[in-house]
Amino acid sequence: MVQHILKSSGVRDFTVAHVAFMTEEECHEKFLEVRWGDWDSVICPHCGVVDRHYYRKNRKQFRCKHCDGYFSVTTDTPFEDRKLSFKHILLGLMEYISSANGISHHALARKMNVQIKTAQVFVGKIREILHGSRPKIQLEGVVQIDGGHFGGRPRSGRVRQNSIATIKSHVEDRLQKKPRKGRSAANSRRYQKRRVVMVLRELHPDPTMGATRTIIAISFSENETDAINLAKTYIKPGSMIMTDENPAYNQLSCWYDHQTVQHATEFSTVDGINDNQAESYFSRLRRYVKGVSHRIEPKYLADIATEMAWREDNRRRSEGQKLEFILKAAFSHGLSTWWRGYWQGFMRSDEILWGITQP
Repeated sequence: MVQHILKSSGVRDFTVAHVAFMTEEECHEKFLEVRWGDWDSVICPHCGVVDRHYYRKNRKQFRCKHCDGYFSVTTDTPFEDRKLSFKHILLGLMEYISSANGISHHALARKMNVQIKTAQVFVGKIREILHGSRPKIQLEGVVQIDGGHFGGRPRSGRVRQNSIATIKSHVEDRLQKKPRKGRSAANSRRYQKRRVVMVLRELHPDPTMGATRTIIAISFSENETDAINLAKTYIKPGSMIMTDENPAYNQLSCWYDHQTVQHATEFSTVDGINDNQAESYFSRLRRYVKGVSHRIEPKYLADIATEMAWREDNRRRSEGQKLEFILKAAFSHGLSTWWRGYWQGFMRSDEILWGITQP
């Protein structure tokens, strides 16, 4: 029997324990190794010259041999002007990576021994990095599409809704044709925060490997216009699309081989038509909402949904490979635009919605 990847020693190629025994200089060299490879291939961000530049050990800075500009391994990255040590940053990254369903700001603050404000900005920058490195190439082959409601969950109130007395009251109201009671004012306000996460997942040719690439979009509703636009934007013509019986996907058959499964009667057809990989993504996102954050706001729903898509797509990679992916994405991202100066009032003002706000 083949051993699961998470049970193998290969997945533990670089862990929190490794970082704990590293010195600050070794952590700095880890950053340098991922960004430039070695000390002889350091690239000056000011003039672009590749050389073994002068190194100021105490400040961990370089001085360019050609333009005399000063820079460090975090220059022009979301970690520029950092106040955390390289060991702190590596520890935070490894804690973030090793949490299968995400990690709360409070938990990360305790593990890193920093303020909650620092942990919030730290996680926000990582999500911004993942959002900037999300897949851009169109999906192909077999693609599953589905939508799930998140946020705006109403509260049931003092009286249990499934109690016998409540059920009898509802039945009597229906028999007497009384108008149904509407939402409370508080629940109406909460309902305004409800959004739909649309997910598109490309399946691996090997059925045992699940999905390989995931694209998400946030919408107000699971509607036909958004479904068609998403498919035309992110799915190659000639691909097969699997969805449930939601009428929002009916018109996809005009451009694709569209197959549906009637969830009212079955989870998968005899021919294997299903949207189980889309549901797998929603399962991870719901575990984050219910077990980690306990709430989700529309403004940062796209950030969190992108994080869970990354976790789903990289679930079979080792911890070291995940770290290298995030660091390389950070080094090519540039300065943070959403979290640089967040606590001084410089922050993203709007939520990211499909067809409305697409940074």
